[in-house]
Amino acid sequence: MNLQGASGHARLEALPFQVSLRRCGDFGWNVRRAPVRRAEALSGEHPRSEGASKLIVGEHWIAMFGAVLSERLQSDRNSFNLVRLVAAASVIVSHLFILRHGPGTPEPLSSWTSFTLGQHAVNLFFVLSGLLLSRSLDRNPDLRRFALARLLRIVPALFAYGLWFAMIAGPVLTTAALTVYFTDITTWTYPATVLARFQQAPAPPGLFGDLPYASAVNEPLWTLKYEIAAYAGLGIAQAMGLRRSVAFLMISILLTAIGTIALQPGSQALVGTVDKLWPFHLSRYGLCFLLGVLAHRGRDVLPVTPWLLPISFSAVIAFAGTSLSAVTCIIFTAHVAVVAGAMDFGAVTRWTQQNDISYGTYIYGWPVQQALLTFAPGISLPAFALWSFVCVVPLATISWFVIERPALNYRSGRAA
Repeated sequence: MNLQGASGHARLEALPFQVSLRRCGDFGWNVRRAPVRRAEALSGEHPRSEGASKLIVGEHWIAMFGAVLSERLQSDRNSFNLVRLVAAASVIVSHLFILRHGPGTPEPLSSWTSFTLGQHAVNLFFVLSGLLLSRSLDRNPDLRRFALARLLRIVPALFAYGLWFAMIAGPVLTTAALTVYFTDITTWTYPATVLARFQQAPAPPGLFGDLPYASAVNEPLWTLKYEIAAYAGLGIAQAMGLRRSVAFLMISILLTAIGTIALQPGSQALVGTVDKLWPFHLSRYGLCFLLGVLAHRGRDVLPVTPWLLPISFSAVIAFAGTSLSAVTCIIFTAHVAVVAGAMDFGAVTRWTQQNDISYGTYIYGWPVQQALLTFAPGISLPAFALWSFVCVVPLATISWFVIERPALNYRSGRAA
């Protein structure tokens, strides 16, 4: 084995392949493999050093398990947008139960894990946000452009939802007289107040008051404040020069993990008390986001093979019912997010790479489901699920093509 250290580069030669290693600025070594002539490998002129032995062990690990995350992040065949869309759809599925039967109704996975299906899905959102926003800052560290991009990603579509709900859906759904509806100040202020108060924004009158989950206009919007907090935290770390610090990252992960363990209330207690549990949610979502940042940091050595998923899943089973359950569930969710996002699902991957309707699916899901129950209060769960997607997907698609994509194009123009 030959180790040459010129200009921060190293080269390892060993049977049956040659490894080229470049010291990268993040988390170790960027690995590239190339064939080596068998005569060179068998020549015996490759003195082993302790450091080189450690490096070749790392390369053997990658060779054993195939592609690493960095290869998929740079590829036009990754499915991270598709995974986000599946997560948004999972939130809709999870909410079917509490919307149809009222708060406190068990949701999928709530009896088996520390989170419901919808809560797992939101955890996944935060993992992918940490991963993809770290990549974004690596590509362009300008914080003004970063802040503008985040603003344009969230605000225009949310404002458009507020207009749609107050001016189009509300008049059809309200039990109040239209004169009362349109003279109420909340009807006109809702599109603006939803940007600042999210699910707590005062809604127009006469909406959803007689439903099982009464008067709840759009409860999932409460998570957006934590998403914005994560954006701000990443930006502050970048401004302070701490974003690339491995020690800072690991300490932050440890602290958020401890907070998640110490403050966890149980999956059913999370429903309907979100604002009272903000310390737990800050820890929970912070841990998810930071695991995404960690995945990006170790992208050059992080295998994305699904054959390693049983390892993280075994931790979920081993610690089920213990204080470590929530953290092991989050780690497994992060693992699934990275592995599934690295896969190629053909045509659906291509379409979602160009068209990301996950955000629209998330923000329109709850009010559409409440609207369906307004018109069909006795609807069965299968029909409720079917019609939820039949109605939400067109709205999310319109939101993408009319609002979100033009906003992103404007951002790109500003960046240019």
